[in-house]
Amino acid sequence: METTEVVLQSSEAVIAHIENHATPGGVILDPEQRRLVEEITAFLHNAATAGHTAKLGQSGYFVYGPPGRGKTWLMTQLFETAPYPAETKRQVHFHDFFRGLQRQLGAKTSTREAIEATLQDLLTGTELFFFDELHVHDPGSAVLLNRLLAAIAEHGIPTLITSNYEPEGLLQEPAFHHVIEPGIKILREHFSVLTLDGGTDYRLQHVSHDAGFASGRWLVVEPGHTPAQTLRAAGLVPPEPEEATTVLEGHRVLRALAARGRQIWFDFADLLQARSVTSDFMELVEDYDQWVLTGVPKLSNTDPASRQRFVTLIDVLVDRDIPLTVCATVPRTELSHTEEPPPDLFRTMSRLALLGDH
Repeated sequence: METTEVVLQSSEAVIAHIENHATPGGVILDPEQRRLVEEITAFLHNAATAGHTAKLGQSGYFVYGPPGRGKTWLMTQLFETAPYPAETKRQVHFHDFFRGLQRQLGAKTSTREAIEATLQDLLTGTELFFFDELHVHDPGSAVLLNRLLAAIAEHGIPTLITSNYEPEGLLQEPAFHHVIEPGIKILREHFSVLTLDGGTDYRLQHVSHDAGFASGRWLVVEPGHTPAQTLRAAGLVPPEPEEATTVLEGHRVLRALAARGRQIWFDFADLLQARSVTSDFMELVEDYDQWVLTGVPKLSNTDPASRQRFVTLIDVLVDRDIPLTVCATVPRTELSHTEEPPPDLFRTMSRLALLGDH
């Protein structure tokens, strides 16, 4: 079988590449970021040469820290420049991982079979694995993650993981935390666990509003104005009542204010107070790459399930880099004022800061 030749680069060459390609004007990595790049570059080169992480005494790196510190950005750059053939690299986002399991559950007779099939799909032919934005808030997810981490260590696949949580902070609910403990043990014994927190939220710097999620806007309906007036003032055409439609027919019917080609309009209540699930959002982003969400209230005025769906929706849209325009009753700074914030709301607020104000 013919193999693709790969080229080993020094850590300084990788750093230069990252700094030169980060933005049109380039950036300078901070000391913590440089240290991380140097250490992980050396590991990836050694792993590529050894062919199996067991010879290195570790499976990879688990990098955690607050939102916006450059974890995903840096690890993506390291993943892309790593000395492995492109066809053997596998990058998976948290939500894609569990969507794959849901697909397998529909075809298999048992959860065990579905988990093994999901892992086989993920890891067969994979020589470098990148699991982005790991977070676990329920026992079912913890069981699957435990099995994934065990398989990674067993197969000797070099792996990069990012998270907002240190290992012991995963699945914080006391009644269920014991379920994730086998996974935490694997992370501590087989991975180098590093913190990335230089104190700067880089999402608020070097932001281009020309394309992707950051090209969206956060519009506030001011006193004395209607949502329709606010939308028109921003150059948008509010949907007419006759444009209302249903999406995901035959699956889970959701009401949309309008579906205009690749643009979809939803009211907060119709999308997030309905019994929508993560797989619905992921299916919708395949068909619609421009989103408008209206009627967004202060989260304290919504139920806990709706708040969690909002967090999940923003995760999916950011991961797919899909523009989002929000028409809300409150400024972003007041959105999160609630006594019962959902897990990961801090990450959502960091991401919403990318949106323009007009």
